[in-house]
Amino acid sequence: MLWASGLVRTCSGMGLVVLVLFVLFGTCAYAQEGPPPSLFDEIIAQMKFEKPTRIAGRFRSVDGYEDAIWIEWTHLNDGAGWRAVRNEMMFKALPRDAGMMEFFRRLKPGTSLHMTVQQDSDGNRRILELEET
Repeated sequence: MLWASGLVRTCSGMGLVVLVLFVLFGTCAYAQEGPPPSLFDEIIAQMKFEKPTRIAGRFRSVDGYEDAIWIEWTHLNDGAGWRAVRNEMMFKALPRDAGMMEFFRRLKPGTSLHMTVQQDSDGNRRILELEET
């Protein structure tokens, strides 16, 4: 009886219109926000060290081709305290001077380090200071 009166068809038609509008406007709203930044972009931004940055990590090895070391980066000091880095990463860093390089040559792999790092004008990560050394 309701079907014959057209009431069911009207409600179903209106429901379909509402669903289509919801999908269209929901998609448009998402498109205006833009995609969320990728994890890769966040990691790249973290690794730039444009200003002096306090980090913690573990010494892995001396680089075989130049006076540099490999560090497994585990923590970042954001000014409020130490926070774990999302994905532990390894990167190469250059020591401040020859004396610091000699210190690194005597270290055993896995030694915990706290240091201040900044990217230099050539784009290299340079260790400016080691804590407690």
